[in-house]
Amino acid sequence: MMKTTVLMGITVLASCLMAGQNAYAGSATFIFDPDTPYLSVDDSPFLGIDDFTLEDFEDGLVNILGVTIDGGIIREPSNFTDSVDADDGVIDGSGSEGHSYWQLEATEGFTITFDEEALGGLPTLVGFVWTDGNIDGLFRLEAFDADGVSIFEVVLGDLVHTGQTDEDRFIGVEFAGGIASLFLSTSFGGIEIDHVQYASIIPLPAPLALGLAGLAGVIVVRRKRLLATA
Repeated sequence: MMKTTVLMGITVLASCLMAGQNAYAGSATFIFDPDTPYLSVDDSPFLGIDDFTLEDFEDGLVNILGVTIDGGIIREPSNFTDSVDADDGVIDGSGSEGHSYWQLEATEGFTITFDEEALGGLPTLVGFVWTDGNIDGLFRLEAFDADGVSIFEVVLGDLVHTGQTDEDRFIGVEFAGGIASLFLSTSFGGIEIDHVQYASIIPLPAPLALGLAGLAGVIVVRRKRLLATA
């Protein structure tokens, strides 16, 4: 039986630096449903958003636009692989025939990075599917923006490690200021995830807008210098 413990009622504070303004404090929302397994992309809360993008690792690579993962490896199909159930073409209670992302010693953790330049901005919605881990391990997720760190902690796990999918859960973060990276780790054992995804990218300012802003700054500086020498 799956053991699921959630530290409920957590509001995570983060900060974001806006161009030409001081940093402001905002809140990030932790997205997690302890009662509903994630068995296919149809279970994603981001599905249907125009720029929704998903990495399922089924080609053996991390190659969706703007995403890199530092640490861990892609796990090939095996008796011990715990991929999202539908990735092998059928929902049958097993993820052994799919691919996942895995680290045996997850106390070292791994980082999922969202490249602002490649994406044209940062996503405000990011998530992944937790597919396996140790019942005694405290799973930790840290979400980073440009200025701050947001931390949530959940305990997820069961004693079976042969591809069962009943315990698979979606874990996500929503932050209006944009999310630059996630760091995942656990206090004991390994960690396995799948279906890394993002949506709702905040576009970078248009080059023209940046050019005008720069020109305005030059004018202000020159005006101040002229006033100072008048």
